[in-house]
Amino acid sequence: MFNIFGRKKITQIQSSLAHLLSSYTVNDPSTPDLVIDAEIPKVGFLKYAVKDMTPIPSNTNEKRAVNCHISIGNCIENVQRHLKSPIKNWSATSLLQVYPAAGADLNAFYDRRSLRFYYYNFKGKNVYFADSSDIVTHELGHAMLDAMRPDFWSVQALEVWSFHEAFSDIVAMFNLMSYDVVLNKMLVETKGDLSVSNSVSRLAEEVGILIRNVTRDPSYLPNALRDPAVEAFKYEDPSRLPAETSNNKLAAECHSFGRVFSNAWYHIFVRIFKYHVSIGSNPMSAIRTARDFSFSILAQAIPGSARVVNYYASIAKSMIVVAKSKNPEYARIMKQVFVEWRILNESDVRTLSGPSWKDMVSQLKKNDIVVKNSKVTSVVIRNEATLKASELPMVSSLSFKDDFEIEVPSDSYYEFDEKGRLSFEIKPSDEEIKSSAAICLGSIAKSIGKNKEWSVENGRLVRQKIS
Repeated sequence: MFNIFGRKKITQIQSSLAHLLSSYTVNDPSTPDLVIDAEIPKVGFLKYAVKDMTPIPSNTNEKRAVNCHISIGNCIENVQRHLKSPIKNWSATSLLQVYPAAGADLNAFYDRRSLRFYYYNFKGKNVYFADSSDIVTHELGHAMLDAMRPDFWSVQALEVWSFHEAFSDIVAMFNLMSYDVVLNKMLVETKGDLSVSNSVSRLAEEVGILIRNVTRDPSYLPNALRDPAVEAFKYEDPSRLPAETSNNKLAAECHSFGRVFSNAWYHIFVRIFKYHVSIGSNPMSAIRTARDFSFSILAQAIPGSARVVNYYASIAKSMIVVAKSKNPEYARIMKQVFVEWRILNESDVRTLSGPSWKDMVSQLKKNDIVVKNSKVTSVVIRNEATLKASELPMVSSLSFKDDFEIEVPSDSYYEFDEKGRLSFEIKPSDEEIKSSAAICLGSIAKSIGKNKEWSVENGRLVRQKIS
């Protein structure tokens, strides 16, 4: 599909575009005031090639490709800058292919080899998903998280799936805030109260409006696909949630449940901003600081987080450990928000009978992770595990033709205080692991092998793409 140039030629053309300027739509066509002259970025460690990309665009498709290229290149650079070490390779390809107009559909997806953005005709007008930097960088967020944690790809755990969606929304918001024109607009339209809906919090405005018009469903937001400033979804046990419900309610579905974590992150960002304003920073300086630290703490916590059923608690605890080494006030703010969102309990202190730090040291393996600071030592014990689909509750009702293996999360997380005493642990039971896997399997049972998102390969369930 994409052989207009050889791979080497494509990379050479896109690398040579650096220092050229292009008119760049920062957000999407619904915000024509956010259009700037932007430098076309070089392709760095993470190679990608955009279909219809040309040094001098002469038609709408080529201009769309340039806009898409700028969104991807700048976002990669923005994310890489906040990691402890840069991502040097995609998870499953050396060159990520990007299709700005992949066909007619109400969709966009990442499949480990490509990013594909579709268009949809409504009342005679095509709405292109690639015209939205939010959607482009959201899908790119999936690719970058997959590169950081390829072990998340096929695991059957709703909170891991949902974190993929939340992280991608966070990447989109963080990237949009890299432009001063956006920060200025954000401050003006909120009058300095970033908890109010704004151009950053309103994700995928044009496409959100399209979906509401196409579905005629008033439960969708009127002006965006998602908006963490107004959608205050708090954590609930996924096993007690419906598999499907209206868009303004929480469901045990990854896009819906992902809003819990992205909402919490956005409010962490807002509170760090308020903190810096309260100690005398001017609003523009405060918003940049809040943007950078709220994202960098998250990004740096991901590699060392435990892959468990209740992943939201795992990543929250890992973020707080990272925050303590940067600024104790950030750690306090994060814990406060995570408790309010019910991702963490009010108190970390429990009566535990697990190992001491002295006992744990003798059990550590090469792949286990230890993070220390003056107050706490966190340990992630890595484990690989699979189950047979037939071992899960209620699977008999799903009518699978053949049994197959599924990958399940089985890490453990421990925290020890300065005296080496166990103060917190996340160690899901076999029943919790099976229950979570059953929720996942139930949600995809009818589509395995049909919509190409999941398939059984060599007797094992494998993800094909994230839509």
